[in-house]
Amino acid sequence: MQINANYSVNGVPYDNKRKQNNIPQFSTECAVQENENINQYMAEPLVYVCDCYQKFNVVTGMPKSNFGDSFGYDMQKDISSHMTDFYAGKVSRDELNSYFEECCTSMRTYRTSQHQTSGTNEADNTQIVSEMYEVFAKENARAASQANYQEGKALNEKYYSDSHSDWTYYNSDYYYQCNETNAALRESVQQMIEKWDLDEIDCDKIEANSSLTLDGGFDFNSTWNFEFRNQAGRSSLAKESAIPPENFKMFFKEQVTSFTEDNKFNGNLKITIGENNYDLKVPFQTLRTGSEGEICNVWDLMEDYYPKSEDTSKVKNFLGNMSVFTRWYAYETRINDIFGDYEVSHKELS
Repeated sequence: MQINANYSVNGVPYDNKRKQNNIPQFSTECAVQENENINQYMAEPLVYVCDCYQKFNVVTGMPKSNFGDSFGYDMQKDISSHMTDFYAGKVSRDELNSYFEECCTSMRTYRTSQHQTSGTNEADNTQIVSEMYEVFAKENARAASQANYQEGKALNEKYYSDSHSDWTYYNSDYYYQCNETNAALRESVQQMIEKWDLDEIDCDKIEANSSLTLDGGFDFNSTWNFEFRNQAGRSSLAKESAIPPENFKMFFKEQVTSFTEDNKFNGNLKITIGENNYDLKVPFQTLRTGSEGEICNVWDLMEDYYPKSEDTSKVKNFLGNMSVFTRWYAYETRINDIFGDYEVSHKELS
């Protein structure tokens, strides 16, 4: 627009106002546009300039976290939704890989538009891909845990027709799917490294140094422990590195019978290993001497029923680290305040 020589701001001629506020004169080569609707409290008019203005492309620097603002927050919610759909079978592995690349590209485009990176800086691009892996890997573990929880919830309603939270459930399918998806995400990282010509990215180091671990780590077992040890307070896996048998499912219900005169009651444990199904009583007893009657090791319960002819080592190692207990036991011993591994008490594993 053409600047009127008589144009003024709060009664002060425009040229004088410009000088008072040290507003620079711009070259006529730049398409200068000014917003005439100036708030009376603003000291200077809004000025929009084209790319030829020497400070237009100044890079202010990347944020500490790409997911710390509204754009990043919305993206993380969308990633969470995609991972949920992935475990529901609505998103394929190839689609997830394409979505990872799409998110990396979208984040770089946004940060460039905010003048926080040039778009070609290797360190900035490495930060984008690294943080993208961190969020995807975390949402992968959360989605696996949530899929397991929803399946267990449905079984509780099927078996007992109630909505009580006195149950736990473990499906090893989600353990293996979580691991496989984590490996696939690392492949997606490698593809971005090659596409953007970056140095190697250490995914193990990213997970080890992550702050996204309040609800478990990046693996299924730690998120399972958070759900059923730390939150529900009814089951625990003593060693989170323990590997479950394939096609293994375990459903535990704390109380299915009433208290007897000597304060005994039974829980229920339903276990599937391959084609074999086991339906076991879990004998609990409230004792005056302590809480030892309110916890059972799962292998101790299973040992007499598991076929002697089969190789028991893998099953024994996993179930020997699994325990089921009452909510009162969790309250008394504060086992639900333990995060990570601990020593479990059960019959000697020989």
